This record gives sequence, C-alpha cells and structure tokens, in this order.
Amino acid sequence: MFRVLSIAIACAVGALPCRLARCQADAVAARAEQAIADYEQCKQLPADSAQRRRCLHWLGEVDHASVTEYLRQELAAAGNRGAAVAVLDAIAQVPRADLQPDVWEVLQRTSVPATVQNAAGRTIARFGDRGVDRLIEFVRTADPGASRARDAAITALIDHGGDRGHRGLAQFLLQGPMSERLLLLRRMDRVHGVPPVSLARIRLVGDGDLITAAVAWRQLAEEGHARARALAIDVLERLLEQPPPPVAAELIRGIVQVHDPDLWPLLLRYGSMPGDVVRKAVRAAAPAAANDRALIDWLLRKGLGSDRPAAREVAQQLLAEAPADAVGPLLETVRAELRRPGRSSLDRAVALHPLLAKDPGWQLDLRNLALSNDREVRIVGLSLLLDLGADVAIQAAQKSLGHSAWELRSVAYRYLTKCRDVSSIPLLIDRVEREDGRLAHELGNALFAHTGTRCWSRRQWQQWWEEHRLGFVLPPVAAVRGGIEAGAGQTIAYHGIPLVSKRIAFLIDVSGSMKQPLSTDKKRTRLVEAKEQLTRVLTALPEDHSCNLIAYDAEVHPVWDCLRRVSADNRAVLLDATARLAIGTATNIFDALETAFRDPEVDTIYLLTDGEPTVGRLVDTDDIVEEVTRWNRQRQVVVHCIGLGVDSRLLRRLAESSGGEYRHVE
Repeated sequence: MFRVLSIAIACAVGALPCRLARCQADAVAARAEQAIADYEQCKQLPADSAQRRRCLHWLGEVDHASVTEYLRQELAAAGNRGAAVAVLDAIAQVPRADLQPDVWEVLQRTSVPATVQNAAGRTIARFGDRGVDRLIEFVRTADPGASRARDAAITALIDHGGDRGHRGLAQFLLQGPMSERLLLLRRMDRVHGVPPVSLARIRLVGDGDLITAAVAWRQLAEEGHARARALAIDVLERLLEQPPPPVAAELIRGIVQVHDPDLWPLLLRYGSMPGDVVRKAVRAAAPAAANDRALIDWLLRKGLGSDRPAAREVAQQLLAEAPADAVGPLLETVRAELRRPGRSSLDRAVALHPLLAKDPGWQLDLRNLALSNDREVRIVGLSLLLDLGADVAIQAAQKSLGHSAWELRSVAYRYLTKCRDVSSIPLLIDRVEREDGRLAHELGNALFAHTGTRCWSRRQWQQWWEEHRLGFVLPPVAAVRGGIEAGAGQTIAYHGIPLVSKRIAFLIDVSGSMKQPLSTDKKRTRLVEAKEQLTRVLTALPEDHSCNLIAYDAEVHPVWDCLRRVSADNRAVLLDATARLAIGTATNIFDALETAFRDPEVDTIYLLTDGEPTVGRLVDTDDIVEEVTRWNRQRQVVVHCIGLGVDSRLLRRLAESSGGEYRHVE
C-alpha cells in the first residue's frame, strides 16, 4: 500500500513541470493572439502612426510561432514600401531563425529604399553571432551590383555587430582601393579599443595616402592608443609646409588628444588655414583641449599672446570650453588693456567674452565699460551685459537714454527691459514721442515690462505715473512676459513678422532652388511667393520709411548702395526691381548680410532664403553667426529671418542672436 502511494505521489510531482510548461505555453499563445488582435486594430491607422508602430513593436516582443508567421506575412505585404522598416524592427525583437531567409532577401533586393535595406541589415545583426558572421561574409563576397546592400551590411556591423562585427570589418581596412578604405575608416570613427581595428589603423598611418594616414592617426589619438604620440612623427614627416585643409583638420583634432607640447604650435599654424573644414575641426577640438590644463596654460600664454590675429582667434576657439578657474590670468590681462580701451582691446574683449563670462568679476569690468563717455565703449559694455542678463549697469543704461546715437539708445532700452528698476520708469516716460520706428517699439516694450500697461502719448503716461508712483511695485516678470510682443498694434507684416522699423533692408534669395514649388501650393514657386509678399509690403509702406532691396544668388545685387525714402518715385523703382527678380545660381547669404550691414542707417533686416549658404566669404553656420554677432556689438541691427520651405538652423540662430523673429514657411 505504501509503495503504491509513493508511486502515485511521484507521478503527481513529476507531472508538475509538464503542467507548468503547458500553462506557460498557453499564456504565451494567448498573449500572441491578443498582440495580433491589438495590432490588427492599429492597422487602420497610417503606417507612420506612432501608436501603430508601438503595437507592432510590442507584437515583435512575443516569441511565438503564430507571431513569427504573422510577421512573415506583414513583411511580404509591405513589399518595397517604407512600412517594411517597422516590420523588420519588430522581427528583430527576438531570435526568429525561420525568418532569416526572408530578411536576407529584403537586404539584397535592389528595388527597396536604402532605409529598408538598413533595417534588414540591423535585423540580421541582431540574430546573433551567426547573423554577424554572415554579414561579414557578405561584405567580403558581394558583387559590385550589390553596393547598396553591402553598405547596409557595413552599417549594421558597425552599429549593431558589437566587437565581433568590428573585428570582422578590420580586414577590409587593409584591402581594396585606398578610397574605399578611407570611406570605411571614416565610418568606423567611433570604434575604439578593438585591437584588430587599431592594428589596421597603425598600418594605414604608414601605408595609406596622406589623408587616410591622417584620419587613421587621429582615430588612434582619440582612442588613447599607446603608439599615437610616436606615430605623429610618421604623419608629420610626410607633410608639406602647408598640408591640404582636410589633412590639417584631422591633425588638429588629433594633436589635442596626445598631450605633446612639441606639437601645440601646429594647432595655431594649421588652425589659421582658411576653409570651413579647418574651422569646424578647431571647434570640435575645444572640448578635448579643455581637459588638458597644460595646453590651456600654453594657449593663454602663447596663443592669445601671438602677434598673428589668426593665431589668436584659433586660441580663443580652442579655449571656448576651458573651465572657469582657468580664465583668471586672462581676465587680468584683458582688464589691464581695458583701462584705456581702444578698438583692438574692445574687439579682443568681445571675442573673449564667452570665456571671460565664466569669471564673476567680468561683470564689473563690463559695468565700467558701460559707464564710459565713449559711445562705442558704452555700447560694447551694455550689449555684453545684456547677453549675461546682469543688472549691474542700470544707471549706465539710464544715462544712455538721451544719447544721440540710436544704437546706444536701442541697447539701453533692451537692457532696461530685461533689468528692471522702478527708477527707470520716469526716465523712460520722458522718451515717449521722442522715438519712432523700431526704437519707439523698444521703448514701449521697456515701459510695459516695468508697468504692465500701455499708453499712447507722453501725457497719458505722465498722468498714469502721477497716479501710481507712490509705493509702486514692479509687476512679476511672468505677468508681463507675454505682453512684450514684436509689432504690437502694427498692421503691416512681412511673412507674418510685423514691420516696426522705419529703416529696413529686404534680403531676397533668388538662387536656383527658389524655382521649386511651395509645399502648400504646388502651382506657386517660392520666388513667386517672395515677390508677392514683398510687393504687398512695399505698396503699403508709408513715405516716412526708408528701405533697400538686396537680391542675392552667387552674387549680391542691391537696388541702391544705401537706404532711400519710400517716395513715389523710389517706390516705383523698388516695385519694378521686385517684379524683375529672376532665378540665379548659388546662395550667398553672408555677402548679402555684409552688404546690408555696411549701410549705417539700416537698423532692421528681413532675410529670406530657401536653403543653406553655398558660396560667399563665409558659408559655415557657426562662422556666419559669430561674425554677425561681432558686427552687432556696435551696430545693434535686428535680423528677422524667413525660411521658405526650409527649417534652417542658421536662420534660427541669426534671429535669436540679434533679437529678431524667425518664420518657417511651408
């Protein structure tokens, strides 16, 4: 009897794992069924719907044969369309050996978009070591007609193949034409610490062409390889006195990584070379330079002390990320120069402002500039303090309200708008009806920021202040922030930006891309839209306004050399010039801005473009913004920007840095 009972208990206990497994299997099957049903409901949404993509992703997380078969059908249904990307990403959520042939077929299909091939490649890489190995073999054996698929496989190995994928790609750095090796080398830029890749880079330093050797050496320096410092000589011995800009750019980025003082003079020499690629390299090197205190000290002494302006500029850019405690000696030097400020010392203060602002003592130096009797010095001091939002120069701004220079009054109004004090209110009221155009608008904003109200004459303001001045408390900043609006009460606007100025330069892009249709109206070109908007504005401008029209493509084509009053005759000239605007070639934004800034009467610019700069003295976004900001330390010109069919980082930054508005017009 006991033996029979024992056998029965043993059978029952042995059956528990089976029952548990069946329960788990049933639960997974139920989850799979529910996930498929949920996604079926989402399929009514657009293919790019975030909810639909999430449901598909959740479906892919279920490891069940029914889900695998369902995803196979979805992949087939997607065909060559972009919707296949989400299906492939869902397939990659769990290993699905049965679907590998289907995914491989997508990777090698020439009719699918590159985005779909890339998704197929990363899905294969996620299948595990066998998938990675198969991608490596495909890269090795792919025929020339499969170049896009091969590129997708390489991308997958770099981004998702891990150490195994990187090791597999190392062999291709030493095979094939040097141009292809360089391309692969650049694509593996962030692959660090993989011995076969590092060894391949060392080989390329000696065996590659000059640019390939420079890239390989820079990558070794960035990964902190022990041989990087010694290998620098191998690269430098192959250089001419003036290396090509792309080579110089690589060397700049590598030199800041190897901590070799013998190489630091090359930073100033190579960084002074012309070319956007060099300027970008100097900016990219600044964070690494900030981590080397010895290099910082050298740049402060030798770089900023150089007798070559270009070398000093390079040092300033390399010091942009330096820690606050490093700028003390520099501040003392600049402070000594500013005791008797001149044009060169002011330019130096402006250039070093981002660095010097890290020291709290810099605000007091700027306050001293703002108290100067010299107009240019005061403008620089107030504009830099306005950047910082530092309220240490309220009295200096108040003293500037009646100055004859409109630039100084403008920066004073904007400074007092940000740095409020009750004592400014009667002084601002006294300026009412003494300003017009943009300055009248800035004065109105300053008064609203202080009072939270608007009046329309000096008499009304004086009466209001008489009633409220006793015990008056400034309204909270949050309460007045929304009321400081550009163009409040204005009826004339250009692409939605009100015209508050009476001294305006319109800069109109007529490059080749302006013949493209607007996305909102395929029958209208961008140039037609620009011409119609400008015609409407020019027709409505009162005769007490002054303006100029500056068209630009590869060249700059101003109607006049300076602003002219909008008399009947001049209005006719402007309207005729607008009607005759014709499509040109490239996009020279910088030279167009420079032309407008040359006119001392211009206080507002409306810059319209449909693309990024392609020609001109400067074409790099950072360079253009830096230069316009430097001009504006004295000029105080507002730059409003309109992007036709393009959401431009350059236009956003130009508007932001000058106090203008930005409009993206579809």
